[in-house]
Amino acid sequence: MKTGKGFFRYLPIYPGIQDWGCRVLDAGFTKVEKHTLYPAPGHPDDHHFSWEEGRRLKAWTFVYITAGMGVFESDASGVLPVEAGDVFVVFPDVWHRYRPDDHTGWDEYWVEGDGPLLQEAVERAGLEPARPVLRVGHDDALLRGFHEVMETIEAEPPGFQAVIGMQCLVLVARLCSLLQKARELGASSGERIVRQAILLMRENLGTNVRWEDVARKAGVSYSSFRRVFRQITGRAPGDYFIEMKMNRARQLLEIPSNTVQEISAALGFESVSHFSTQFKARTGAPPSAFRKKASS
Repeated sequence: MKTGKGFFRYLPIYPGIQDWGCRVLDAGFTKVEKHTLYPAPGHPDDHHFSWEEGRRLKAWTFVYITAGMGVFESDASGVLPVEAGDVFVVFPDVWHRYRPDDHTGWDEYWVEGDGPLLQEAVERAGLEPARPVLRVGHDDALLRGFHEVMETIEAEPPGFQAVIGMQCLVLVARLCSLLQKARELGASSGERIVRQAILLMRENLGTNVRWEDVARKAGVSYSSFRRVFRQITGRAPGDYFIEMKMNRARQLLEIPSNTVQEISAALGFESVSHFSTQFKARTGAPPSAFRKKASS
């Protein structure tokens, strides 16, 4: 999938897809630079909107902000701040508008869908128009879910419409899981420690983070840090960090001018061989094969 600064696809209504109970209408990614007109042109008239007028949609849209900050407003929720690590949900027939901060821009991933199974999933997850902004944090499994929807749409394998419908349901299930964890932990010191660690990882994707230093900054022992991090994310800090590097590698490989050697160095690997081994272990293909498939 060639993300670059943007990728999106609006899908026609395929015969029989409603019978699956969940239908994806569109999905995409946009890297909105600071001081940029928003929303960018190119979207259908029924989806484009101005800040002055806002809009209403007929389906649910899930928007994941992975960088930057901004604001969301709807009739049901009022004005709410949005920051990196937040998901906001656009509900059917609810007037709304949103935009990134002009001084930061933001990176947004979105999937729009409808159907009775999706409605049931939204209700089971406890999502409601009055609380559309979900503080889920930087979660690589959730981000990977958005990528998988777009990759499936671009590849268009036989029956892909049903596949992306089920992938959309998985996104809602993942959101539900993250929200349950947040409720169980509350505004705990553990959550604060993990958020701080993940932000540090994102700022240092080209280096190797010393977990002892992270623990010391958080005011806890190294063993306590590892235990809390695994409890909240389900993974060890090192494994989580490598997965973040691999997600970044996927994006960099989609830019033809980036060589594998340059990507390996940019992500802090000591050798191309080590980078290739880690990449293949997590994607099932070496970097060169992944690039070939992405560009086909």
